[in-house]
Amino acid sequence: MMKTFFQNAWNNIRRIFGLHSNSKYVRDYLNEANVRSGVFMSAIIFVLEIWLLIRQTNKYIIPTMTDPSNTNSLFKVVFLNTSNFWLLLSFGVTMFFACLGYKKINGNKKKLISILIPAAISLAFCALMPFEFIYSKRPIVGVPLYLLISLYASIALFNIFVIIFSVYHYRGGKKNYIPTVVTISLFALVCLSFGMKVSYGDFSSVRTIDGQLVPNPDYKQIICFLMMAMYVGCLLIWKPYVSIAIIGSIFIGFYLLLEYTVSPRKFPEGDLVNYITFLISLTMICISIYVQRVNEAEKDEELEYLATKDPLTDLMSFEYFTSTVNKVIKEDTVKKNEWVFLFVDVVGFKVINDQKGYLKGNEFLIKIGELLREIFGGYISRQADDHYALFTENIDIENKVQILNEKIKEYEPIVRPDVKFGAYTFVKKEEPSREGVEKARYAYTEARNKSLGDISFYDEKMHDQYRLNQYVVRHIDEAIESNYLKPYYQPVVASKDKKLIGAEVLVRWIDPKYGMLSPVVFVPQLENARLIHKLDIAMLRNACKHLREEIDAGNKPLALSINFSRMDFITVDIVSMIEEVVNEYQIDKDLLHIEITESALMDDQDKLKYAIDRLHKFGYKVWLDDFGSGYSSFNVLKDFSFDVLKLDMAFLSSFGSNPKAKTIIGSVVEMAKTLGIGTLCEGVETKEQADFLSSIGVERLQGYLYGKPEPYEAYTSRQK
Repeated sequence: MMKTFFQNAWNNIRRIFGLHSNSKYVRDYLNEANVRSGVFMSAIIFVLEIWLLIRQTNKYIIPTMTDPSNTNSLFKVVFLNTSNFWLLLSFGVTMFFACLGYKKINGNKKKLISILIPAAISLAFCALMPFEFIYSKRPIVGVPLYLLISLYASIALFNIFVIIFSVYHYRGGKKNYIPTVVTISLFALVCLSFGMKVSYGDFSSVRTIDGQLVPNPDYKQIICFLMMAMYVGCLLIWKPYVSIAIIGSIFIGFYLLLEYTVSPRKFPEGDLVNYITFLISLTMICISIYVQRVNEAEKDEELEYLATKDPLTDLMSFEYFTSTVNKVIKEDTVKKNEWVFLFVDVVGFKVINDQKGYLKGNEFLIKIGELLREIFGGYISRQADDHYALFTENIDIENKVQILNEKIKEYEPIVRPDVKFGAYTFVKKEEPSREGVEKARYAYTEARNKSLGDISFYDEKMHDQYRLNQYVVRHIDEAIESNYLKPYYQPVVASKDKKLIGAEVLVRWIDPKYGMLSPVVFVPQLENARLIHKLDIAMLRNACKHLREEIDAGNKPLALSINFSRMDFITVDIVSMIEEVVNEYQIDKDLLHIEITESALMDDQDKLKYAIDRLHKFGYKVWLDDFGSGYSSFNVLKDFSFDVLKLDMAFLSSFGSNPKAKTIIGSVVEMAKTLGIGTLCEGVETKEQADFLSSIGVERLQGYLYGKPEPYEAYTSRQK
């Protein structure tokens, strides 16, 4: 425990003094923060120097030039009283625009000129340095030569450096943080040189008292050095131990300079205490600013990581992938037909999860990401689960796919999963990257459905189908509002006497652009887009409307069954929506049966059980559609409560040639009777099938033998 305490204490000390290693993100953050500080500090210098110029002009220049006894030229008067302020003003303006142009100067002439002009003016002021000596000849020169030279040299060096690197960056030179560090360091050097010059001159100034030269008791401008030192402390925020070393050296050096080179003055003890106190305070400020900035940078880095990276594979997040690729495309850094979007799916990943557990499954997904980086390169994202999206150069793609599959089988020799690809060649700059991935995904889906191999390229035929699919998703609301979705009714008869007892409500999309659309075209697309509930509720509303018309006309309508998609129970509260529509039209619950496909039971079973219980509570009969279509089959009868089983037409597909079919159908019907569940068989096309189903006790029949799906008017004519 003590070891942990001391370890934590040591880690905190290392963090406070910057002895730890920062990530590149944090280093860049600190660098940009220093640049922002440079903008503010240079703006302060600009405002301060303008104020001092106005003050000096009113206090010295105007009175001197209006004095009849004055024999000095205007240039000399202005230079003696304001030269330092003009010098600092031009220097501050140069720093201001240099920081504003940080990372944004590439090819931008306006930004380049805005930096070069003040830098050139500042250099011109440095060229006036000789006048400092010509006009300052006195019995005692207040400022040593080396301080004057240091000030002018540091300003000249700063401006030359800014000019060189501004031109370099303008011409597309590589950007890194070193020029910025040097620029800010030179800025700090100028500030310190100026502070030393002013404070030293004031500290060493003398007065004539009783005919003797004595130190000036009213020196006040030591504050100039302290202010400039504070500038440096607020600017040089990289590592506290560096800042402490720099600031400590500056303060000790300047103290020694004043204490041992200025005679006969000595540093007053009270001022020395304040001097040391200021040094300690400035050191604490540097540490505080550093720790605060590092904390902010680490938080931002974490947020940026979560926004831009997939936490498992460290690949791009899909949102960041799409935005990055969009930028790359707009910047014309990639050429049409030379790059390709890829959608990647791992076939067999579920087996790995089931056999080896989720940890091994995650390791496998990480390995896939590493191999995609190694083999394909470019921009890579894990879109979701075991799906990946790539934007990469269109070079030898099919061979790369083969190499990837070989390496994956080497990595996982027992399960031997396959990786399937869909590809879409980048051809339209205006096309969003998300749409490029969707087209690649569509190509993959077509390849998977038709067993076309490991990769399928998006082609013109797919493009026509893709456009139709997109049309469906984007126009579902219009189709509902404009009544393009028509309910079609397929008759259901009683098996004993073949009398009409109801119908299943099916849907057809009669579109003004594409004509009659089959449910095979639009239902899967609406399910994938999680919009199928709009269609299903629209069909329910149409059915309720027709039932209400029959009731209001004094007729006794037959019951209707309506199929609801599995996605309805996942995406919305479909039970409440059903109840709302039925209550709106005041339809008796016995006239509506709710069909749920067997495939829906493979999703959230608890959620679906709750939905079925609510439907029963509201008074609806719930039918299980497509029973025996290859999912959980008999287990669903154990776990769920249904009123009717609709036997899938697949049971009748081999009715005449496979004797097992009759045995299986008979067993299912007998089991349903034992459980108290009604039965309906769909897909009845021959009298032989109908007779057999009647003989084994199937209660309801549906199929082309009794009628195809037909419009409402044709269906109601059967009842007359």
